[in-house]
Amino acid sequence: MQYKEKYLDEIDDYAEFQHKKNSKQSKRKWREIEALKEQKRMQREIESYDNFLMH
Repeated sequence: MQYKEKYLDEIDDYAEFQHKKNSKQSKRKWREIEALKEQKRMQREIESYDNFLMH
């Protein structure tokens, strides 16, 4: 019986670890997406400014 409890605890610990790992990966991906959006926004802004200077 004790072996079974220990095994279940290990499974719970692993599941908790996986959840934390997935959460960190998700946050990292979100930050990367936000950085890409900001970069594209800045690029459009610079192009708009360049067009303004040309006319």
